[in-house]
Amino acid sequence: MGKFENKFLSVLKEDEVPAVDANPADDAQSFAGSLDEPDNASDFEDIQDNQPNTANELSQLQEWVDNIDEVIDYLNGGTDSVLGYLRTDNKTGTIFDGVSDATKSEILDICERLASLNQIFKNLYIEKHK
Repeated sequence: MGKFENKFLSVLKEDEVPAVDANPADDAQSFAGSLDEPDNASDFEDIQDNQPNTANELSQLQEWVDNIDEVIDYLNGGTDSVLGYLRTDNKTGTIFDGVSDATKSEILDICERLASLNQIFKNLYIEKHK
């Protein structure tokens, strides 16, 4: 047998040491005696929550998502929305009469970007809500 195996078996065969009656004061004293720095167990700082405002932040994020959803509905909703008018109201004398295709394209791009931003916020909410 190897040296380690012999030592291991000898430790197993040793008589068990009877348990010592200990009280909480003994535990605290043992803990305090095992410290390097600080010298006293009471000097340790309490563990701080790294995310104390998680619930508030999630609530704020949900509010952003809801508000942007309202704007997206206002822009992208049915025929009474901005995009609804943009698509159907190109007649002379109407709101978008004479508006260039570049401007119309820019409006569409902003609507798409806003929807994309809201999707990012929704994904972030789902990730943080786990």
